[in-house]
Amino acid sequence: MDLREQITKRSIKKRKKFILAEEKIDGDKTLELGCSAAGLSRMLRRGYWVGYDLDEDVVREYSQYLKVPAVVGREKLPFKDESFSSVLMFDFLEHVDEDSLLLRETKRVLKRGGRVIITTPRAGRLFIIKFRNFIGLRKEAYGHKREGYTPDELITMVKKEGFKIKEISLYSGFFVEFLEAIQNAIYFRISRNKKDRRSGNISPVQEEEFKKLKKLLLFQKIAFPFFLLADFIDRIFKTKRHVIFLTGEKE
Repeated sequence: MDLREQITKRSIKKRKKFILAEEKIDGDKTLELGCSAAGLSRMLRRGYWVGYDLDEDVVREYSQYLKVPAVVGREKLPFKDESFSSVLMFDFLEHVDEDSLLLRETKRVLKRGGRVIITTPRAGRLFIIKFRNFIGLRKEAYGHKREGYTPDELITMVKKEGFKIKEISLYSGFFVEFLEAIQNAIYFRISRNKKDRRSGNISPVQEEEFKKLKKLLLFQKIAFPFFLLADFIDRIFKTKRHVIFLTGEKE
């Protein structure tokens, strides 16, 4: 098991994302918008798979790691109409300037009956957002153009662009988010100097970044039981959930 897979399997949020998304991916032709570290992508991948991201370095690394084609671009997608049966948008919509245009383009490249699967941070008057800001993790540190969306905002926008909502749910409680914020702050402030930072990458993405961070990954291994405990406490006390999971279908 390589470092990316270790990170994925030690992440409460990525494990939940995998459970929610796995059965909803068609498996014929899939486009992933937002390449990220690709550990989760490897676990989900089947059939024909294409990556797409705003960052050229991330696209190159993603393609080499997964051995799949990947393209760099903006909101306008360079694919033919009805090219894909599934489009994944994991924590990506909040990164783009024109989110409505991206959804419109997503609908265009999806086949009829195809699905878009979206995860995005929940916005609103949330203490965790204030806490992140307090420790220096403002939305710009994550490369976000906006904090996220409220469930109603996301539903309205997805419907407006012509999708039928098939499912919407919330996950990741307060205590998990709190621990993750601390972990991200350690990575952002200590493990990478300003010269090495790439906008919007709050966690390692490239192979050389993973190799530099073996000590931090050991910390993550030690911390994982605490994340499991935090998730348990969140479920017991039914704390507010901070990530939106939405599935829409092109009619």
